[in-house]
Amino acid sequence: MIGAKNMSIQKKDCRNMNHGRTNPPVRFCPNCGEKLKSASVGSCDEEKHRSRRKDRNHFCHDCGKDLTKAF
Repeated sequence: MIGAKNMSIQKKDCRNMNHGRTNPPVRFCPNCGEKLKSASVGSCDEEKHRSRRKDRNHFCHDCGKDLTKAF
C-alpha cells in the first residue's frame, strides 16, 4: 500500500523513483534537477561533476547543477 501511495506522489514527467520517496538518498534528482531534500550541500567540485557526467546524469544530485551545459 505504501508503494502505491509513493507512486502517486512521483513527478509525472520524470521517471526517477526518488520523487516518490519520503527520504531520498540524494538532494536533487539526477534526471530533472528538482530539489528533493532540504539539506544543504557542503561543496561540489568539477571532479564530482565529471564523474556524474560519466554516469550519464543530467543534473548533479548534490548541488543541482545542469551537467549537460558547457562549462
